[in-house]
Amino acid sequence: MFSVRELNIAIELWGAAFCVIGITSALLLARSDPRYQKLLVGMFGAELVMAGGDALAGMFRGQLDSLAWTMTHVGNLATFCGGFALVVFLTHYICMRIREATGSRTRRWAMAVGVGAIVMMVLALLGAFYRIDEANIYHRSDWYVLSQAFVLLVSSVNGVRVWLSRRSLGELTVACLLFLCLAPALSAVVQAFVYGINFNVVASVMGTAVVFLEMQWHSSRMLQHRTEELAAARVEASESRIQVMVSQIQPHFLFNTLDTIYGLVDEDQDLAKEAIASFSRYLRTNLDSLRHARPVPIEREMEHVRTYLELERMSDEDRLTYELDMQATGFGVPALSVQTLAENAVKHGLGGRERGGHVTVRTREHPGEYTVAVIDDGIGFSEADLAESKGVGIANTRGRIAAMCGGTLELTSEPGRGTTAILHVPKTKTAGRY
Repeated sequence: MFSVRELNIAIELWGAAFCVIGITSALLLARSDPRYQKLLVGMFGAELVMAGGDALAGMFRGQLDSLAWTMTHVGNLATFCGGFALVVFLTHYICMRIREATGSRTRRWAMAVGVGAIVMMVLALLGAFYRIDEANIYHRSDWYVLSQAFVLLVSSVNGVRVWLSRRSLGELTVACLLFLCLAPALSAVVQAFVYGINFNVVASVMGTAVVFLEMQWHSSRMLQHRTEELAAARVEASESRIQVMVSQIQPHFLFNTLDTIYGLVDEDQDLAKEAIASFSRYLRTNLDSLRHARPVPIEREMEHVRTYLELERMSDEDRLTYELDMQATGFGVPALSVQTLAENAVKHGLGGRERGGHVTVRTREHPGEYTVAVIDDGIGFSEADLAESKGVGIANTRGRIAAMCGGTLELTSEPGRGTTAILHVPKTKTAGRY
């Protein structure tokens, strides 16, 4: 038959082995959120110190050599300090879950528990909770109840906080967290009246095991949620590209271009063929833009701008002149982004002028960025008009340059003098690359 001492050592060694398995599992499995992984490793680590310390003290208890005396003292101190550290880790985990579910502030309570645990550790170091006699035998002191009262108080407050947040946490999470709070609380009550068996180790290991399983379930749910968000973002990005493409193929531009080609067929067949080829390239590029989820080379985008402006010039040769000034290359922009700005310059900037005007598109390289400027000498707009502008093309361009390149779109205008739109593409390892 096992003695109480041998049974206690066996339980503690079992708990220590379980903690080693738990730490290994946490390092291998809890990858979705590093914060939870660290807390879980901390919980199992504190339990390992607590269980291993008490087992070590139990093995050498009653032996009178210097090594046994040292191991008994170190083991008992580790048992108390590991238990207090475990309370801190459990509290931080519960506070994190409540904060994520409800948004309430829990830092003060977590800090208070941390300070209280440090005070308890210092008292344990000073021998306030136990003493070891000349025969190397462990005895509780009068202040031992204080150590258990601290665990009971913290566990009870944690349990109340979980219960008050039950509607936001969900039934399964509430059940697991309440078990995590009640197990140490009940063991602290039992341990205050029972001597010989370390119930704190059993209760703590069981509570952390439940938390580990709940944490894996929570991480799986979070991973599923992030996957769904990513899928939704991809759908939204696809719809945005479709919306950009559709916004570029304006009915008035289509009709004007077709009318121009119709008139050129009789007047200049060679020029009509050139117009048809340019129009075909324009439509093909717009349709191809649906496939571009990453930036395209600025050279390709500028060729598309040239095609668009040439078709507009053919539609009304007297109203539009343009210049492409490309002094910077080797960077990327969202497909159709510059063409959107050129189309706005022609339609809104020059469209309001009876005599038309001039559009300049230029690229420049600066120390920290590339810029693409689209400048027109059209009617211009006031700051209030720019602020109230709800154009789909501009909104999409601004969003796509930020998402794909980490860049910005700057719009400036002056009534009667024209408008300038500038794409800012930062020089980074990823922004603007294609």
